[in-house]
Amino acid sequence: MKIETIKLSNKDVTLTTYIQHPSKEMEQMKKKPGILILPGGGYEFCSDREGEPIALAYMKAGYNAFVLQYSLKEQAQFPRPLEAAEEALSLIKKNAKEWYVFEDKIACIGFSAGGHLGSQLGASKVVRPNALILGYGAFIGSKRHGWDFPTVKVDSDYPESFIFHTFSDDVVPVDTSLWLANELSKQEIPFEIHVFRDGQHGLSLGDESVSWGDSYVADSHYQNWLPLSIEWLGKVLK
Repeated sequence: MKIETIKLSNKDVTLTTYIQHPSKEMEQMKKKPGILILPGGGYEFCSDREGEPIALAYMKAGYNAFVLQYSLKEQAQFPRPLEAAEEALSLIKKNAKEWYVFEDKIACIGFSAGGHLGSQLGASKVVRPNALILGYGAFIGSKRHGWDFPTVKVDSDYPESFIFHTFSDDVVPVDTSLWLANELSKQEIPFEIHVFRDGQHGLSLGDESVSWGDSYVADSHYQNWLPLSIEWLGKVLK
């Protein structure tokens, strides 16, 4: 596996690659679909729990993965975070041959604030992923740090999307995911949505490997979002 961290244009923005070395024993698997990962953290930080563990989970499923440390804090005024995501996705496409990725099979997954950013990337005028996975995302804009985070505008070219949330999320209301699903429906964009009964905000994979301590409660039912998303991606990126 080749792990490399690349500095991008905006301040403190990096893209970390997780690329599986091709094997002569598996020539038919030399190239793989790719997935760009946008961790959560309220645009204050990028959560480690939603970075490398997610990359490794999708690598196991046959993807080459890329984790973006996007613009944060005072650098998070839009469109800076979106510019970072656009640059990252463009770089993956540009280096598709070198990084053994199918240029037309690159998904994006985002969590919480990263879900908001992923939803914005889905509406980009520069470059868009071929599929979106959005976990407990804050898709409806809010005002923080003295400026507004924009609400996503879904158009007819928006990527097919897989959305997951928990009913009991007390940080980002489940209504945000239901709202996005409705916007996709209006545009006749295929989507899949899963609302799990239980689970704290920021569960990531939902198992003990991403625990933050005593207050973390793993949930075996919620964990189903990962295999469901992998199965869904297999249909959308076929």
